[in-house]
Amino acid sequence: MTVDRLPSTAAGLTPASLDPAALEAWSAERGEPDWLRAERRTRAERYAATPWPTGSEEEWRRTSLAGLPRDASLDDSILTEVSGLDDESASRGVVFAPLAEAVVSHPDLVRASLGDVTPGPATHAAFWELARAAWTAGTFLSVPPGVTLDLVLRARTVQQRADAAAFPVTLVVAGEGASVTLLEEFSSPDGGAGWFGGTVDVRVDRGARVRYGSLQLLGDGAWRVSAQRVVVGADAQVTTLNAEIGSRITKLALDVQMAGAGGTSRLLGVLAAGDDQKIDINSLQDLQASHTTSDLLYLSALYDRAHAAFYGVTRVRPQAKQTSSYQECRNLLLSTGAGAEPIPVLEIETNDILRCGHGATAGAIDPTQMFYAQTRGLTPDEAERMIVRGFFERAVADIGSEPIRARVLSALAARIGQEAA
Repeated sequence: MTVDRLPSTAAGLTPASLDPAALEAWSAERGEPDWLRAERRTRAERYAATPWPTGSEEEWRRTSLAGLPRDASLDDSILTEVSGLDDESASRGVVFAPLAEAVVSHPDLVRASLGDVTPGPATHAAFWELARAAWTAGTFLSVPPGVTLDLVLRARTVQQRADAAAFPVTLVVAGEGASVTLLEEFSSPDGGAGWFGGTVDVRVDRGARVRYGSLQLLGDGAWRVSAQRVVVGADAQVTTLNAEIGSRITKLALDVQMAGAGGTSRLLGVLAAGDDQKIDINSLQDLQASHTTSDLLYLSALYDRAHAAFYGVTRVRPQAKQTSSYQECRNLLLSTGAGAEPIPVLEIETNDILRCGHGATAGAIDPTQMFYAQTRGLTPDEAERMIVRGFFERAVADIGSEPIRARVLSALAARIGQEAA
């Protein structure tokens, strides 16, 4: 197991006052290499020059940034822990380490990934640049071509302070024909209002297979404004699962680029929210190459006054022939105060497709399901919990990894009130 803990030198730096020169000086105090100091400064300058969302963008109409804690200081106590890599895999060239450690041990690999000039999802460009400038934790995973890992790698990032700002960066690179499974967990304490701005960048070469799970267990005052980008190469297969349980506000952008012919992606999500939680998901399934397949399934169970919004775009480019894609967003409203806004969008720029569609629902549990569950001797509460768990099982099982399934269902149990088997 490898742990990355950073020195307490981030005090005074905030997202609202991220002076490039001060950031570069802070980087120098940490003993970071010249190239990383320059990279941080460049990203900070780009962050300062990149407009924030105004709220008029379709993706941002349902989430206001008015209460975002922009003056929270960078978290100087955040901890990233990785585990699961065996000696044999390491000897075959697999690199799995906290990002700050990988900068030292494998600088060329990290520099090639971290220095990518593409600003991530378009409407999250400013926040993508911010994370690349001010990260104080993160995960780095590189799997060489042809290497298959049958085990599940795990990374856990923990904020010690509820009122801090944290921007962990995850970089996953799978070489041609490689195969790997990674589960990440993100948590912070309850209490103060903090800003969690993590980004995830997954790049999958020809014929590789990646399964990525993200379990979000942030504190009840946290603002999660995060972005994920997945680039799928030719004949590659990628499955992602996002389990959103914690936070006060979650704004998550998913950008999936089907860049290589024959690539396949499966985007899965489970959202369990209560109290006054707000969860807003944007997705872009960008089919850029022919014979690609991209399907999305997001499920939410909403209690109390929780609200979930989903705005998803499937874009089929003119050159992308014989593609197949589908968006499905289902919402269970488990109280009269809960609400959901599923908005699927199709942008088809070619007349040669195999399949492109969507389905979206929002409503209470079917009374017939409740009736039959209670005829088996269950109380109304027990019946509801069983139905909600079965509802989530559909997405969680599709990740194709029993350890990830078990961990996510266990975490969901606290929200739906039932221990996972």
